[in-house]
Amino acid sequence: MYEVLSDVLRRADTGINIGYAIIYECVRTITAIFPNIQLLEKAAEHISRFVSSDNHNLKYLGIKALAAIVQVNQTYALDHQLVVVDCLEDPDETLKRKTLDLLFRMTNASNVVFVVEKLITHLRQTNDELFRASLTERITQLAERYAPDNSWFIRTMNAVFELGGELVRTDVA
Repeated sequence: MYEVLSDVLRRADTGINIGYAIIYECVRTITAIFPNIQLLEKAAEHISRFVSSDNHNLKYLGIKALAAIVQVNQTYALDHQLVVVDCLEDPDETLKRKTLDLLFRMTNASNVVFVVEKLITHLRQTNDELFRASLTERITQLAERYAPDNSWFIRTMNAVFELGGELVRTDVA
Protein backbone atom coordinates (compact mmCIF):
# COMPACT_ATOMS: atom_id res chain seq x y z
CA MET A 1 0.00 0.00 0.00
CA TYR A 2 2.84 2.39 0.85
CA GLU A 3 4.39 1.87 -2.56
CA VAL A 4 1.11 2.55 -4.35
CA LEU A 5 0.52 5.77 -2.40
CA SER A 6 4.06 6.93 -3.08
CA ASP A 7 3.67 6.20 -6.78
CA VAL A 8 0.32 8.00 -6.99
CA LEU A 9 1.77 11.06 -5.25
CA ARG A 10 4.68 11.08 -7.68
CA ARG A 11 2.50 10.74 -10.78
CA ALA A 12 -0.42 13.00 -9.87
CA ASP A 13 -0.65 16.09 -12.06
CA THR A 14 -0.97 19.17 -9.89
CA GLY A 15 -1.79 21.34 -12.86
CA ILE A 16 -5.42 20.25 -12.86
CA ASN A 17 -8.10 19.98 -10.19
CA ILE A 18 -8.40 16.20 -10.34
CA GLY A 19 -4.67 15.93 -9.67
CA TYR A 20 -5.07 18.01 -6.53
CA ALA A 21 -8.03 15.87 -5.49
CA ILE A 22 -6.00 12.69 -5.91
CA ILE A 23 -3.12 14.12 -3.88
CA TYR A 24 -5.49 15.27 -1.14
CA GLU A 25 -7.07 11.83 -0.89
CA CYS A 26 -3.63 10.21 -0.82
CA VAL A 27 -2.64 12.49 2.05
CA ARG A 28 -5.83 11.62 3.92
CA THR A 29 -5.06 7.93 3.43
CA ILE A 30 -1.44 8.38 4.51
CA THR A 31 -2.55 10.03 7.74
CA ALA A 32 -5.11 7.29 8.41
CA ILE A 33 -2.83 4.26 8.03
CA PHE A 34 0.13 3.16 10.13
CA PRO A 35 2.64 6.04 9.88
CA ASN A 36 5.41 5.78 7.32
CA ILE A 37 8.08 8.47 7.60
CA GLN A 38 8.84 8.73 3.89
CA LEU A 39 5.16 8.97 2.97
CA LEU A 40 4.50 11.61 5.61
CA GLU A 41 7.41 13.66 4.27
CA LYS A 42 6.09 13.39 0.71
CA ALA A 43 2.58 14.23 1.86
CA ALA A 44 3.76 17.35 3.69
CA GLU A 45 5.82 18.38 0.67
CA HIS A 46 2.84 18.06 -1.66
CA ILE A 47 0.52 19.84 0.73
CA SER A 48 2.85 22.83 0.90
CA ARG A 49 1.90 23.47 -2.74
CA PHE A 50 -1.75 23.58 -1.73
CA VAL A 51 -1.16 26.04 1.10
CA SER A 52 1.00 28.35 -1.01
CA SER A 53 -1.51 28.37 -3.89
CA ASP A 54 -3.46 31.47 -4.88
CA ASN A 55 -6.65 29.40 -4.98
CA HIS A 56 -8.62 29.73 -1.72
CA ASN A 57 -10.10 26.25 -2.05
CA LEU A 58 -6.66 24.68 -2.39
CA LYS A 59 -5.39 26.65 0.59
CA TYR A 60 -8.34 25.41 2.63
CA LEU A 61 -7.68 21.80 1.63
CA GLY A 62 -4.00 22.29 2.39
CA ILE A 63 -4.77 23.56 5.88
CA LYS A 64 -7.12 20.61 6.47
CA ALA A 65 -4.51 18.15 5.23
CA LEU A 66 -1.77 19.71 7.36
CA ALA A 67 -4.09 19.42 10.36
CA ALA A 68 -4.38 15.70 9.63
CA ILE A 69 -0.60 15.42 9.33
CA VAL A 70 -0.16 17.27 12.65
CA GLN A 71 -2.30 14.64 14.36
CA VAL A 72 0.14 11.97 13.20
CA ASN A 73 3.40 13.87 13.63
CA GLN A 74 3.71 17.55 14.43
CA THR A 75 7.20 18.02 13.03
CA TYR A 76 6.14 17.75 9.38
CA ALA A 77 3.72 20.62 9.66
CA LEU A 78 6.15 22.78 11.62
CA ASP A 79 8.34 22.97 8.52
CA HIS A 80 5.48 24.83 6.84
CA GLN A 81 4.61 27.14 9.72
CA LEU A 82 5.48 30.35 7.88
CA VAL A 83 3.36 29.38 4.88
CA VAL A 84 0.50 28.58 7.25
CA VAL A 85 0.86 31.96 8.95
CA ASP A 86 0.58 33.65 5.55
CA CYS A 87 -2.90 32.12 5.26
CA LEU A 88 -3.97 34.31 8.18
CA GLU A 89 -3.71 37.31 5.89
CA ASP A 90 -6.26 35.82 3.51
CA PRO A 91 -9.59 37.68 3.37
CA ASP A 92 -11.53 34.39 3.56
CA GLU A 93 -12.85 34.13 7.14
CA THR A 94 -13.29 30.35 7.00
CA LEU A 95 -9.70 29.89 5.91
CA LYS A 96 -8.50 32.15 8.73
CA ARG A 97 -10.39 30.09 11.30
CA LYS A 98 -9.05 26.79 9.98
CA THR A 99 -5.57 28.27 9.94
CA LEU A 100 -5.90 29.41 13.55
CA ASP A 101 -7.07 25.91 14.49
CA LEU A 102 -4.01 24.45 12.79
CA LEU A 103 -1.67 26.92 14.47
CA PHE A 104 -3.17 25.95 17.83
CA ARG A 105 -2.44 22.29 17.09
CA MET A 106 1.07 23.09 15.87
CA THR A 107 2.02 25.04 18.98
CA ASN A 108 4.84 23.83 21.18
CA ALA A 109 7.23 25.39 23.69
CA SER A 110 9.49 26.79 20.97
CA ASN A 111 6.81 28.66 18.99
CA VAL A 112 4.22 29.54 21.64
CA VAL A 113 5.16 33.23 21.80
CA PHE A 114 4.75 33.65 18.05
CA VAL A 115 1.48 31.71 17.84
CA VAL A 116 -0.11 33.42 20.85
CA GLU A 117 0.85 36.79 19.39
CA LYS A 118 -1.04 35.88 16.20
CA LEU A 119 -4.05 34.66 18.18
CA ILE A 120 -4.14 37.87 20.22
CA THR A 121 -3.96 39.91 17.02
CA HIS A 122 -7.05 38.12 15.73
CA LEU A 123 -8.78 38.51 19.09
CA ARG A 124 -8.31 42.27 18.70
CA GLN A 125 -9.70 42.27 15.17
CA THR A 126 -12.78 40.06 15.36
CA ASN A 127 -16.25 41.00 16.53
CA ASP A 128 -17.71 37.49 16.37
CA GLU A 129 -18.48 36.50 19.98
CA LEU A 130 -18.16 32.75 19.43
CA PHE A 131 -14.84 33.18 17.69
CA ARG A 132 -13.65 35.54 20.44
CA ALA A 133 -14.62 32.97 23.07
CA SER A 134 -12.74 30.27 21.18
CA LEU A 135 -9.66 32.48 20.86
CA THR A 136 -9.62 33.40 24.55
CA GLU A 137 -9.95 29.72 25.46
CA ARG A 138 -7.09 28.71 23.18
CA ILE A 139 -4.79 31.54 24.21
CA THR A 140 -5.41 30.67 27.84
CA GLN A 141 -4.69 26.98 27.24
CA LEU A 142 -1.48 27.71 25.34
CA ALA A 143 -0.29 30.21 27.94
CA GLU A 144 -0.90 27.73 30.75
CA ARG A 145 0.70 24.84 28.89
CA TYR A 146 3.76 26.43 27.26
CA ALA A 147 4.54 29.73 29.02
CA PRO A 148 8.29 30.35 28.65
CA ASP A 149 8.35 32.35 31.89
CA ASN A 150 6.06 33.94 34.46
CA SER A 151 6.31 37.48 33.11
CA TRP A 152 5.26 36.38 29.62
CA PHE A 153 2.34 34.47 31.11
CA ILE A 154 1.21 37.51 33.09
CA ARG A 155 1.52 39.85 30.08
CA THR A 156 -0.39 37.39 27.91
CA MET A 157 -3.17 36.86 30.41
CA ASN A 158 -3.46 40.62 30.97
CA ALA A 159 -3.92 41.07 27.23
CA VAL A 160 -6.58 38.36 27.21
CA PHE A 161 -8.41 39.97 30.14
CA GLU A 162 -8.27 43.38 28.46
CA LEU A 163 -9.55 42.11 25.13
CA GLY A 164 -11.98 39.43 26.21
CA GLY A 165 -12.10 39.25 29.98
CA GLU A 166 -15.80 38.50 30.04
CA LEU A 167 -15.15 35.42 27.89
CA VAL A 168 -12.48 33.85 30.10
CA ARG A 169 -13.64 30.80 32.04
CA THR A 170 -14.22 31.49 35.73
CA ASP A 171 -11.86 28.71 36.85
CA VAL A 172 -9.04 30.47 34.95
CA ALA A 173 -9.91 33.96 36.12
